[in-house]
Amino acid sequence: MQLALDADATIKLHRSGILATVVATFPCTMPQAVYDEVVTRGKVRLHQDAGAIEAIIAGAVTIVPGQTRGQSETGLGIGELGILDLLDQETDPIVVSDDRRFLTVLSMRGIPFLTPTDILVLLAKRSVLSRTEAREALERLRPLIRVAAYYDAREDLERGGQS
Repeated sequence: MQLALDADATIKLHRSGILATVVATFPCTMPQAVYDEVVTRGKVRLHQDAGAIEAIIAGAVTIVPGQTRGQSETGLGIGELGILDLLDQETDPIVVSDDRRFLTVLSMRGIPFLTPTDILVLLAKRSVLSRTEAREALERLRPLIRVAAYYDAREDLERGGQS
């Protein structure tokens, strides 16, 4: 399973403490536009996450250069547009995002996606993370996600995660 990471998901996976595990477990790609948004502009704006994310994804995530389409998708940012371009180049990646508008576009197009909480639960179900590690990561993610997503993930971990 190949994952295509957008900016929102990359930041949330990092803040939950599992980005390194994700990129070590799955082949991951990221359009240059997303890399620029998270790392390049993040460092310019002195976001503390930017350097740490850069170190984690260096050599572990394939950065795909590409022409970013124009604002043809109303309301989508340059990173999401970069993901759509990436989908034209890559074979069957699963998009990882938590941007509601973008997920709606993906859903309408029949493009498979996972949210950061879905990834967390998947890692627990595959025993890559223990249930305790997954719950701790979910708690770090809690302030960044919708309440319903938090409770759904917590329930999924209780039902199917490993101890």
